[in-house]
Formats: sequence, C-alpha cells, structure tokens
Amino acid sequence: MKKRLLYGLFFLLLITAARAEIYLSEPKDKTQTFEEYIMLKGRGERLANLRINRQKIKINADGTFGCGLVLHPGKNFVEVWTQDQSGKSFTQKLHLLRKVTFPDIEALYENKRHWARNQIIWLATPGFIEGYPDGSYYPGYPITRGELATWVARVKKIKLPHLAQDVFFDVPKEHWRAAYIKAVVNAGYMQGYDGQSFGIDDPVSRREAAEIAVLSEGKGVIEKIRPLFVDVPKEERGAIPIYTARERGLVIGVSKAISVFDPNRALTRAEAAVLLSRFQNSYLTSQWLLNFGEGFSESNYCSLNNPPEILSFKAEPAMVKLGVQTDLLLEAKIGSRGGLFPISKVKVDLTSMGGVPDAEMYNDGSHGDKIKGDSIYSLLLNLSSDATGEKKLTVTVIDRLGWESKQSTKLLILK
Repeated sequence: MKKRLLYGLFFLLLITAARAEIYLSEPKDKTQTFEEYIMLKGRGERLANLRINRQKIKINADGTFGCGLVLHPGKNFVEVWTQDQSGKSFTQKLHLLRKVTFPDIEALYENKRHWARNQIIWLATPGFIEGYPDGSYYPGYPITRGELATWVARVKKIKLPHLAQDVFFDVPKEHWRAAYIKAVVNAGYMQGYDGQSFGIDDPVSRREAAEIAVLSEGKGVIEKIRPLFVDVPKEERGAIPIYTARERGLVIGVSKAISVFDPNRALTRAEAAVLLSRFQNSYLTSQWLLNFGEGFSESNYCSLNNPPEILSFKAEPAMVKLGVQTDLLLEAKIGSRGGLFPISKVKVDLTSMGGVPDAEMYNDGSHGDKIKGDSIYSLLLNLSSDATGEKKLTVTVIDRLGWESKQSTKLLILK
C-alpha cells in the first residue's frame, strides 16, 4: 500500500513537471493604445501547439513566439490557446482598447493639447464622429448640417432607413450621408429649409445646435427662462431652446469672464464634439468602452499579422561571365501566410546591374515562374554586365497591410 502510494505521488510529480507553461511579455492585459498595430510577444515551455485567435502561430526553437495584432477602433479580444505534449490545453485572454485620435488634436499649442481632445477621442473611438480624408480633424472648422446630422444619427443610434428616392434636392439617395440625414429628419431632430433642400454643406449656428440638442435628447423646454446670456434676451425668438439646453447641461457660454453665448456664430467641429459628448448615449458608450469586464468575444477578435517571411532568395546562375549575354533567373521563396494578410507585391532592386529599383517578380506562371501559386516568385532576365565584381540584389516582399521584409543575394561577375 505504501509502495503504491509512492508510485502514485511520483507519477503525479511527473505529470506536473511536464505541464506546459506560457508567459506573455507584451502587451499587458487591459492595455489602452492609440496604435493600430502592436506586437504580441511571449515564451513557452513544453508547448506542442499554439493558436492565437484560432490561427496557428509558429513556436521558435527557443520557445519564443510573436505576432502583430491589428487593432480595430474600440474593444479588441485576444485568446492565446496552447497545448502541451500530453494534449492538455489552456487559454490566456487579453482585453485591449484601441482609442482613436487625430494628429492636429494631439499637437501641442502653448504646451497644451487641444481643449476638446478627450471628448473628440471618446466620440471618434466608437465611430460617432470622423475626421477628414487626410487624417486630420480640423477642430476649428465650422461643422456642416450634413456632418451634424450624421453624428447625431450615430450618437442616437437611429436605425437607418432604406432609400428609394432622393432625400432632398441637394441630398441624392446615392450620397453617403443621405440615410443619416433622412433618419434625423424622420426623427424630428432636424428639418430642411423648404421641403426641397437641406443645405448639406451649410454651417450650423450655435443657436441651431442648441435647438437640435434639445430635440435630440428629448429634454422638453423649460417653463420659465432665467436670463443668463447678455446676447440672448429672453424675449427674442429662439431664446427658449438655448436656455433649455443650458438648463439641461447641454451647452455653456463661450467666455468665463462674460456671460456670452454667441448664438449666431457657426458651431465648430470641436464644439460639436463637446456638445454631443453630453448626450446620454455618448456617456454610456464611453463607460462601456472602459469596462474591461464585458463586451469581449470572438466577434471582436483583432486580426493577426507578421512581416512576410522570405525563406530563400537566389540567382541562377550565381556567377556569370563579363560581357556575355546570360539568362538570369531570380527566385524568392515566401513562407506560408496562413491566416495572415496575403502578399501584395514582390519586387527586386536591380540598380547594381544598371536596372530599375523595383522590378516586379511573379508567381503566376509567367516571366520565368515555373508553378503558379506555389509561393515562389520569379523573374527571368537576359543581361550582360560590363564590370566585374559582386553585385548585390535585394528583394522586397510587401503584404496587403503594407508590412514588408527584405533579403539580399549576390551575383558574381567574372572575367
């Protein structure tokens, strides 16, 4: 009995000793970042298999592994699944948040970032607002009626209608903002000028913005106006929405020194972001983004990527005679991409031979390529060199995400 107990204990120790272990050095769980790409790095012991977000990842001989994480705006989920030699598996999880910002929001002005930076970030991250095609936000630009309609529809999470006809004369159904504009008009938050035009590119005044905010949030107008702004008398037309918005915490004045609202000035894109940040859905969404305890599943797996792996690059023949016209075959063998982003282009620098710096190589059975789609990219050249010595040829492999790798080989020119 005693001997059997000792054998059992010894066997248990063997199993425990053989169990795989894994250490993730980066990123840390609950990381917040503005980067679109970050690297996952780790090391394992006694690992037989490794999958990240269900994609098989190579384990190096020393037990290290790594891959690029391609983060989409908002919550990103990472599952690292490992299996040891005995078949036992276990999982580690990472919860990551990618926030969205813009270079002109991050730029320092008098040693400070833009005053509306936080509001812009927390509205841009869930996609409520957007920047310009050049990647900037332009916070001082006046916001247009089309932009504000789009942003209000997103913040209010209004279901977009199907469009069978143009929304307004200046808003054809093909315009990408058309469904948003139709949605806010149907909801009663905004309206056209005369039933014919919307003024999609017209600026929105601060007066109009206050009224739109009150209608959108459904706060209801106040019964009694307490005059506050010196430039908005309570008797004037449009005073009630402004004071209602002020009473409900949706708007404030433009100066700390003087109680001024500046109702007729165009609302800037920065001011629009601050206004929308005060909507209930905006606040709830920002709180949800910061909650790392929920909202993470396979549906928001981040994508994986690594720079292309060049297994080999060679020139055949590796030596040619000076001044002799020779057929030269260049071949670059690329590692399997698996679930990573596919190869976009393979090019070779031929400047050392008097050629172009970006000659394309092929994997379609042409230009000297032997087998189409076998991950061996080829280029057949007919050349004659006018100088002896070593010539350096460099191949560059680029995937569809723009990640690239380089490798060089040498061609020897003999007399």
